[in-house]
Amino acid sequence: MDEKKFKEIIQFAIDKEIEAFNFYTEASRNAKYSGGKELFLSFAKEEDGHRKLLENLNMEKVAQARIEKIPNLKISDYMVDAELKSGLSYAEMLRIAMKREERSVKLYENLRGSNPDEDFKKLFTFLIQEESKHKFKLEKIYDEEILK
Repeated sequence: MDEKKFKEIIQFAIDKEIEAFNFYTEASRNAKYSGGKELFLSFAKEEDGHRKLLENLNMEKVAQARIEKIPNLKISDYMVDAELKSGLSYAEMLRIAMKREERSVKLYENLRGSNPDEDFKKLFTFLIQEESKHKFKLEKIYDEEILK
């Protein structure tokens, strides 16, 4: 495996995690109620944890990673993209967050599909799993709190 390419992929993923951290931090600031603030702040902390995980990741750890099948409720599949701005409702902010996580999953799926190297496929599968966990959490919250 090409070490330079591995590091480039990891740096790309770290940049995406930093972007997600900033999004959730901003969503927390824009949330009207404490429950929403706390939820988005917890997602920001998870994204920061992902960043730290990626910073210490190597192919040996990826090879040993246990890949889980994460459920997909597909709720975000039927939503349109929107932009985070002040004054949005909790439901609107959840929808934006779900679409962001959905796009991240699709990005890594596309990268995995276009890469012939099996080690890199495993890396992208690992990244898909991490993003899918957030997407699932958000969709579950949306289903239980908004669609109920």
